[in-house]
Amino acid sequence: MKTLEEVVEILDARIDRAMLEAYIERQWVRPHRKRKAWYFEEIDIARLQLICHLTQEIEVNDEGMDVVLSLLDQLYGLRTHMKHLTHAIAQQPLEVQREVRSILNQLMKTREVS
Repeated sequence: MKTLEEVVEILDARIDRAMLEAYIERQWVRPHRKRKAWYFEEIDIARLQLICHLTQEIEVNDEGMDVVLSLLDQLYGLRTHMKHLTHAIAQQPLEVQREVRSILNQLMKTREVS
């Protein structure tokens, strides 16, 4: 875990303390808070790098960032859900796995037609 100051240093000239605190306030990034200090995990730093890229290089405005980050969070949530679902199916007997695959294939063909 990295402190707020370490994150500002890692991101070099791309972000300053005030900007990072604003991102926290907007809940664009959600670091852990311990004893009145913020601590960032690697995933938080990666998210900040994405935010810097989108706001500074692509010039996405604040309202656009709210939408982008919300959609990104939904996508990650769905990916996690799909991993759990895939794991649950893999735990089933082979006959059940084949049946699930067959139903999925039928559904995908139906969607291609419509």
